[in-house]
Amino acid sequence: MFTHTRTLIVTLTFTLAAFAALSAHMAYSKSVPAQNATLSKSPSELQVWFTQDPEPAVSRLSLQGPTGEISLGKTIVDKDRSIAASVENSLSPGSYIVSWRSAGDDGHVLRGEFSFTVLAAN
Repeated sequence: MFTHTRTLIVTLTFTLAAFAALSAHMAYSKSVPAQNATLSKSPSELQVWFTQDPEPAVSRLSLQGPTGEISLGKTIVDKDRSIAASVENSLSPGSYIVSWRSAGDDGHVLRGEFSFTVLAAN
């Protein structure tokens, strides 16, 4: 009985430690445009929210389109756990990929991306 209880306590301790380690990392929460969105017009801004405050020193947004890299305004870190950048020129119809980079409380740099599509105006 004592061995079974001890094994259960050790297992529970390792499980909680693993959960704490996983939850310590920052993660993507949502974005505007939303992931896989189809837009009827060009967005004027890109914004990505996270589960922790982004680190300004490493936070960046970039945008790739049908013809390559697209110029964005300066990446701004907001108090609502987000980073944002203005889209300086109107985007042509096509598929786009937003790449983001940031770090959270633990200092680990994370990267990710999502896509959206701009439709031709009717």
